[in-house]
Amino acid sequence: MILVSPDCFSTSYSSMLFSRNPMLSSHLCFTIKRTIQSRRLCIASSLITSPDSFEVGRLIGSYGFMNITSYSAGGMDFEYSGGQLKIQDVGEGSVKIRLYEGRIAQGALRGTPVVLKVYPGQRAGGIEADKMAANELNAHALLQSSSQGKCQNLLMLVGGFETKTGEQWLAFRDGGKYSAADYAKVTSEKNSKSIAIKESSWNRFDQEQTIKRRRYFVIKLLQGAITGLAYMHDHDRLHQSLGPSSVVLNTIAEREAPYLVPRLRDLAFSVDIRYY
Repeated sequence: MILVSPDCFSTSYSSMLFSRNPMLSSHLCFTIKRTIQSRRLCIASSLITSPDSFEVGRLIGSYGFMNITSYSAGGMDFEYSGGQLKIQDVGEGSVKIRLYEGRIAQGALRGTPVVLKVYPGQRAGGIEADKMAANELNAHALLQSSSQGKCQNLLMLVGGFETKTGEQWLAFRDGGKYSAADYAKVTSEKNSKSIAIKESSWNRFDQEQTIKRRRYFVIKLLQGAITGLAYMHDHDRLHQSLGPSSVVLNTIAEREAPYLVPRLRDLAFSVDIRYY
């Protein structure tokens, strides 16, 4: 049984109870308390909470976060002829995320491809890792329980569990192995290569079609990301960590733009503005 804080940006919450007990695998109970009042919210869910229900495949990537250890809204902080400016201290964070391919091994969703996101245990990542994992799980569970239905432009959480070493594993339905950052990098490299070799084999028609495909792809990417963000805002949730790497793509081939479905991920820093 895991007892962790649901929001890494608030001390007014008490805790979130995430149970691995098979008897409780049909739902998650979140206890949300404020200083004046408290209320209990039990979210009916089909989230899978047993580690035996997943098969883990190869490592597909890892990434970390930057830490702002001090912050001043005044700007920069150093001496100059006109006075003093203020700065921020930015460093590498202690939380390192790993991503694995996998699939669901049991139950009605058996065989469903998933991406497993691993937060390090407290020994490696400190209490911040547990808070981030809990906040991300909480955000997805609440958004997926909406009476408006699920949003196709958000990654779908299918389960989560804690290992004996304290690592927090979150399982998401596989929405693609690429991100908007990958698309930008590949497209930029392709353009640079064409310029470098002074490629002039295109005829006018081919060039126009390439530009049209790219425009359509980019517009659809932005529309999907904004739709996911609008859904979060409609449910009083702010992402707070949105960037190209936070937009998952099921394809980066511009010819496959009609089948493109952008999905937002990385909700570990999101906040519920109803409690601010």
